[in-house]
Amino acid sequence: MSRSAADILARLRDEPAQLDALITLAVDHVLDQPLAALVDQTWLAEAISAGVRATAEADGFETWLAARVEQALARADARAGTLADEIPVTLLGPLEQALRRPYQPNRELTRALLDHPSTRKILREILEANLLEFGKRMRAMMPDAGKLPGGGLASRFATVARGVASAVSTELEKQLEPKVNSFVEDMLGVTIDGLVERVSSEGFAPEFAAFRVDVLHAMLAQPIERLAAERHKYPPADLAADLGAMLRAIAAWRGLDERVAELVAELFEAHGQTSARAYLDGSGLIAAWRPQVEGALREPARELVRSEAFASWLEALVED
Repeated sequence: MSRSAADILARLRDEPAQLDALITLAVDHVLDQPLAALVDQTWLAEAISAGVRATAEADGFETWLAARVEQALARADARAGTLADEIPVTLLGPLEQALRRPYQPNRELTRALLDHPSTRKILREILEANLLEFGKRMRAMMPDAGKLPGGGLASRFATVARGVASAVSTELEKQLEPKVNSFVEDMLGVTIDGLVERVSSEGFAPEFAAFRVDVLHAMLAQPIERLAAERHKYPPADLAADLGAMLRAIAAWRGLDERVAELVAELFEAHGQTSARAYLDGSGLIAAWRPQVEGALREPARELVRSEAFASWLEALVED
């Protein structure tokens, strides 16, 4: 190795401050450059489209994805306790406050979420079953003739009366079912309209907020084992297959290139001439995260300059 290359390599390896200064210089450079100077707009759009297609065509992508998902979910199987044990106690108050914020959903949006053939089918089955069950219970409430006071003629008369009533009730039940079906069908529209009106009304907002908090507490009280067991109902292989099918569908979309280019163009139009430093100015994020970013870069950079590959590269650079 030439003397100049050896001297540079020694200073980078033995004087950490020199490498730290280089990292600081690199971070400053990135912060001060407009987005358009850091990334070429056309290249970025083409790279995204090409990356989507290449990923969709990769033979082992779904297998790889299923294995990664399984690894991530398997960690949940090893945990115990409740979900609340995994949440910082200090987070609970702000989380509840956020959920208690008044929220009044748009009426048409609420209808779009609630009024579907599948929703009506579920409500129809529940209402019909309960109304028919109510009719059966009413028939069962008729007294047992053997338990009537008086016995003798009264008891025999009550037995005959009960038999007649039972026959009539059975026939009425047969006639009742289609009437119940018709009644429920008429009531479904009213029920759905009432549900939409209720959920989207201003007066329901406090109850809706309390409902969200109740759901939070109910979920936090759930054992992790119970929640983890649910994940087995959607096997990672199926998830990977579904995501793979979606990715292939996007990759086959004729409008992919055009749409990606439009989104990238919108991004560059809004922020292309703005540097990261200017964009983040006033947020406090640079001061808060810069030490962490530089710290994360520092050790990998030191490992790099200690490597033989870097020494060879530096030697070639100096020789040229």
